[in-house]
Amino acid sequence: MSAQTILIICYLLLAVLVLLSLKHSSLARPFKLALVVITSAFYMVTWFHISGLLGWASPDPMPDTFRVHWIHIEEPNKAQGDAGTIYYWVSALDDANLMSSPPRAHRIPWTIDAAEAAQDAKNRLDAGELLNGRISHNVLDGEKPGDEEPPAGKGQTPEGHDHERPAFEFTTVAPPTLPEKTVPIQ
Repeated sequence: MSAQTILIICYLLLAVLVLLSLKHSSLARPFKLALVVITSAFYMVTWFHISGLLGWASPDPMPDTFRVHWIHIEEPNKAQGDAGTIYYWVSALDDANLMSSPPRAHRIPWTIDAAEAAQDAKNRLDAGELLNGRISHNVLDGEKPGDEEPPAGKGQTPEGHDHERPAFEFTTVAPPTLPEKTVPIQ
């Protein structure tokens, strides 16, 4: 069952509960009618606006290893005060380098190094390569810098920790090897 279906069921259950409570309450009829109309309006507004949320980038940090499906780079715009963002559409990989999650959009803040790496990976995707990626924290002793969680919507690095910003490494995925097929005799 999808998250959208669960949300619809929750709103319907809420509407039924409001109707049942209004049926047995001693409130005036116009007030009851107004509550029914308001509940229905909230349901309709939510229904038409939830579809816009489906494409937003996740506030969760990117997985350490992932399959890259697509990359979108938004350059900084000083005139509008936009610092720039890089969007990655990725699926998490398990220990066997198989996709273990559906694709999700993630965003990271724009930097020159991140934009160059993203553009190189995007060019490789345009050329038809399958790419896996991994986050490299550029640490030699094997420990990740800091145990802080990144704030929601801010990408991989908390504000003021630019020296800890992760770098991305992309590798080409070999095409799948399929067993030989025999032609049936007719």
